[in-house]
Amino acid sequence: MVGRYICALPSDEELQVFEEKINYSFTNYTLSREALQVSNGFNGDGNKGLALIGDSILDLIIVISGRKKNKTKGEISEMIQLKASNAALAKQGFVLGIDRFIVKNPSQIEIMPKVMATTMEAIVGAVYIDCNEQIQPCEDVMTALGLSWSE
Repeated sequence: MVGRYICALPSDEELQVFEEKINYSFTNYTLSREALQVSNGFNGDGNKGLALIGDSILDLIIVISGRKKNKTKGEISEMIQLKASNAALAKQGFVLGIDRFIVKNPSQIEIMPKVMATTMEAIVGAVYIDCNEQIQPCEDVMTALGLSWSE
């Protein structure tokens, strides 16, 4: 990550609690910290690069799961909207208390829904990179986050 931090990053203890919540243990704590870092003038894009990856992985896993369940294109599209839209990601992130781990921009008073959605995507993106681009750990994290295909 480019830049320097002016806000305190999550401690190792906080990251352990975070990992328990998402049901994944990072081998590279830099990735987990980056996933939780909101962009600001001091750290470049923050978690936005990981969010780009995570957004694609979320969609990919939902599509693959839908295909395995013999769902129609329309049903798969509905599930993507239900689970991977910014509104759905933000809602689930707040329900799970992910906001307590996010390192905010110093000018932010509270975490806004778009920031939460981006962070949820970044978490999945960070897991994808950390696990050497394997899909199953990402799917497991999505399940822990309540973002997997509903039965």
